[in-house]
Amino acid sequence: MNIELANAEKFIEWLKTKSHLNSISSNAAGRFVKRGQVYWCHFGINIGSEMSKTSPRPAIVVQNYIGNFKSPNTIVVPVTHDSGTLPCLVPLTPIIDKATGNVILDGQANTANIVCVSKARLGDYIATLSNSEMKKVDESLAQSLELMRYYKELNDKYDKLLEYNKKVKNERNEAQDKIRDIRELIDKYGFTEQAQKSLLELLDK
Repeated sequence: MNIELANAEKFIEWLKTKSHLNSISSNAAGRFVKRGQVYWCHFGINIGSEMSKTSPRPAIVVQNYIGNFKSPNTIVVPVTHDSGTLPCLVPLTPIIDKATGNVILDGQANTANIVCVSKARLGDYIATLSNSEMKKVDESLAQSLELMRYYKELNDKYDKLLEYNKKVKNERNEAQDKIRDIRELIDKYGFTEQAQKSLLELLDK
């Protein structure tokens, strides 16, 4: 109970911010954001070990184009400064402001804390991640959401199909070679006894 009282002020301040964000949610609904962009995001005070922070933190938009275009919400991955090395933590290459030389984005994307948020929670734009950075985030997301196993199964099936296709092509090429040799024998000997013997030997190979 004492802990809750100590945090009461934080909850009250967050409720004020949350009330304001809710009041602007209708206007923010039409805001268009793009996958890979990073914004300041008001995640707020949450429950237990859920991600909580009174001040905004950077968040990477990972929702697809259609979702970002049509929905009043978007899906984001928060950026933290945790020093862990878990698969859910993706180190980001620091992005520098060319005008000032200051670091405007660094840290790690925490894909274990992916969350759907109202666009009203998004503040100012910070930067856009490169395709290579987003690929790392996507791979980590796939692991966090247990999608790697699914795609591995698909990849294994694809590899088997490629192997089967290769085998069929080889067999086809061998058959075409035999047909060519048969035609050459017929052209050379006609249907003599020698030609028949040679044909049988060829077909036995």
